[in-house]
Amino acid sequence: MSDVPVLKVEELITRFGGGPGQGVTAVDHVSFSVGRGETLGIVGESGSGKSVTAMSILRLVPRPGRIDGGRVELNGVDLLPLSEDEIRKRRGTECGMVFQNPMTALNPVFSIGWQMGEALRAHGRERNSSQIIEGSLAGVGMPDPQRQANSFPHQMSGGMRQRVVIALGLINEPQLLIADEPTTALDVTIQAQVLDLMKKLTSEKGAALLMITHNMGVIARMCDRVAVMYAGEVVEEAPVDEIFSNARHPYTRGLLRSVPDGARPLQKMPTLPGEPPDMSRPFDGCRFRARCEFADHRCSAHPDLLEIRPGHRSRCWVAQAGEEFGPQPDSEADNVV
Repeated sequence: MSDVPVLKVEELITRFGGGPGQGVTAVDHVSFSVGRGETLGIVGESGSGKSVTAMSILRLVPRPGRIDGGRVELNGVDLLPLSEDEIRKRRGTECGMVFQNPMTALNPVFSIGWQMGEALRAHGRERNSSQIIEGSLAGVGMPDPQRQANSFPHQMSGGMRQRVVIALGLINEPQLLIADEPTTALDVTIQAQVLDLMKKLTSEKGAALLMITHNMGVIARMCDRVAVMYAGEVVEEAPVDEIFSNARHPYTRGLLRSVPDGARPLQKMPTLPGEPPDMSRPFDGCRFRARCEFADHRCSAHPDLLEIRPGHRSRCWVAQAGEEFGPQPDSEADNVV
């Protein structure tokens, strides 16, 4: 793995509504990096800022959203100051994306082959496009690539549509692939096949993979490192084994406790009390403190995201003081896949 990251995000801020420095802050000073051949997982409940972070990287934030600050370096080039024409040239060639819902990602009135061809034409790769399209479909396990290229999205199953979206994301051989909840609409068997396929294809090409999900089983199966988001911030980042064996933020521990345990099917699953904070209101102190069983007077001040051991960062006063939370939730990685 190269020491130079394919993707480096620094202090990224994305807001909706209002003027500069105003509005709802959906992504608040988020920083992380992804190296070549590495898979970074971003995990958190709905509304934590995961998908907006992904859309911000590609400069696809829908209006009235806007990027208010930070840097997004792809292969050392900051994408944020680039013109719209310049950023379009890099989407697909240097960075591809697998969207959450294949039925909305694919145009229902155009064939699969036409849509994949459009991705090639947009980057000047018209030559031998039929062979490239069929090869891409074969690469994601489509049984009859030529016939499927002439099919329309509604003629395919959910698993097949998802494979097409993966093929679209990889057709121009990007160095970074962003996958936003790529298995949400799929049954468990197809989920496993799609995840293994993505891991295999990115590994073969030496690409970096940014996996966005709320599923800790997907994190355990796919990722080398994990960034946990809550209320627009990264609250913990560590290698995947470290997260499952020694989580050092109460929110991460709550996510791990919420994973169903097949060994105890009748046990009531614990839940986090309360609700996520209202993102439209100013924050005071730790954003998780109203739901945290370990909150004390220190939590009235907002904690920074600091390294508490090599490669492990936490945004928690208790963790930064070296204090213990009690037993680690019983959710080893092998139990959540």
